[in-house]
Amino acid sequence: MITRVRFGLLFLASLLVSCHDRARGSARVFQWSAPNEHETLASFFVSGDSAALRGLLHADFVVQPPEPDSALQGTAAVDYLVRLAASTSVEDSRFAPMATAPEGPFAFEQGVWYLRTGLRTFRSPYTLRWRNTPEGWKVVLWGWGRFR
Repeated sequence: MITRVRFGLLFLASLLVSCHDRARGSARVFQWSAPNEHETLASFFVSGDSAALRGLLHADFVVQPPEPDSALQGTAAVDYLVRLAASTSVEDSRFAPMATAPEGPFAFEQGVWYLRTGLRTFRSPYTLRWRNTPEGWKVVLWGWGRFR
């Protein structure tokens, strides 16, 4: 009986370690693969470097801002982000990913987007979908909610 219990506990422990390793591996896929792109994208609202932003966006890029704005695709979406960043004055912009998952040539990311101006910090949920291309990781979808 003790041998069966030990075997059962060892089996359960190995199963949990295997699941944990798989979960950690999938969560690190994006972060390990594209940390510079991730930081550049988040910091665009501070730096205003439109060339760097354009270089990170896929040709079929879709932006999904909160209401009253509407979703846009392609050049219109890129132009929208450039105008939005030019009219936004923040000292810090960063993403705090809560979940990332590989999806074939894509990486799906969800988290909290923080913007800081002076002593006030605003946050919003965000979603990014990245595509692994021959030129590197490119954003194909960027959506966020209202900042609070």
